[in-house]
Parts: sequence; structure tokens; C-alpha cells
Amino acid sequence: MRPSNHPLLHAPGQVTAKLRALPWVARNMVMDLRYGAILSGTIKTRHRGASNVANSQYSVLPPIFEGRIGPDDVLVDVGCGKGRVINWWLSQGLRNRIVGIELEPEVASATAKRLSRFPNVTVVNEDATEWLPDDATIVYMYSPFSRDVMARFKEHVARRFAGKGLTMLYLNPAFVDVFEDDPRFATEVNELPILDPRIEGRQRRLAVVRLAPA
Repeated sequence: MRPSNHPLLHAPGQVTAKLRALPWVARNMVMDLRYGAILSGTIKTRHRGASNVANSQYSVLPPIFEGRIGPDDVLVDVGCGKGRVINWWLSQGLRNRIVGIELEPEVASATAKRLSRFPNVTVVNEDATEWLPDDATIVYMYSPFSRDVMARFKEHVARRFAGKGLTMLYLNPAFVDVFEDDPRFATEVNELPILDPRIEGRQRRLAVVRLAPA
């Protein structure tokens, strides 16, 4: 008898999963190309405590931002990478000021160049634990840091925005307890209603973290 873990037994399921994902992959490519380049692939980071440069899937973004963005909000993508979230914001016709922060200089430069035709978009090569725009009101991040770096980021936010407040939308919130254990922040974790079969487990979870004005 063939062992139950034989790869051939799993091949049909793997093929089915890939076929189910194809429409979502195609949608990603179409949206990417609308804004100048296909953005798939991961780039290994050279910075300790930072996540590799990856891409949020477009399919998760509508339920994250629906009803949350007002005309005066300043949107910040912490760890913006190649800029897929910024693409999606632009696709929604948003004219808000948009700031992408990327730690890898080559990636930041390429993303800034690709999006340079949009006057409301700025992409900077900065460390978000030390730099955030003063006028930020909504911050998006896809699990960008290790626990100790997230703790540093939290303290930076608490200092910089104590008088103004800030809303953070933290997808795949691996270290949300850093905020939950701090009474300065109100934290709520929800499961997102996503049809995309590629999105599983914690990647379907969104933490809404709010620093109230002092």
C-alpha cells in the first residue's frame, strides 16, 4: 500500500487549491499593472527585527478600510514595500495625503519613482520606530516588526501622538498583545470576511488599535 503521506495523494488537492487561487492572482496582476508594475515576490530584509518585504493581497483591503477613511485623514502605510496598499487607496479615488514608509532604501526608491505621478503620494526611506509624519491619522501595517521592535514603535506612537490620537489598522497582528497590555491603547481584534482562499489563519485577523488623545 502507498503511504498516506505520499505526495501523489496530496497532488489533486494542491492542484484544486491553485486553480481556486488563479482568479485572485489575476486580479492582483491587473491592479498592479494599472499602476505600472507587477509587485509579486518577497525581498529578504537586511534589518534585524524587520519583516521581509512582502505584499498585502488586494482582496483583504476592502473590509479593512470600508467606512474608516474620511476626506481629511492622512494615510500612512508602515512598511509599504512595493506599494500595493497605496495602489489600492489610489484605485478608490482617494485624494487624501498618503505616506509610505519603507526601511529598505532600494525598495523605497523604486516605489517612490513608480508612484511619482501622484501628487498626493509620498514614499520615504525611514525607520517608523523613529519617524512618522506629524499629520498622520490612520496607520496601516501588515505585521512589519518583531516583538521588541513593535514595542519600540508603540512607544514612539505614544510619545508623538499623545495630544492628537492615532488609529492603527494592524493586519496579521502577531504581537497585538504589546498594545493590549498597555492602558494607553484601546484594541479590538476581528476576523475579516474574506473570500480569497489564499488568506488563512491569523492573516484574516485585523487589530484596530487606537491611541486616544490625552
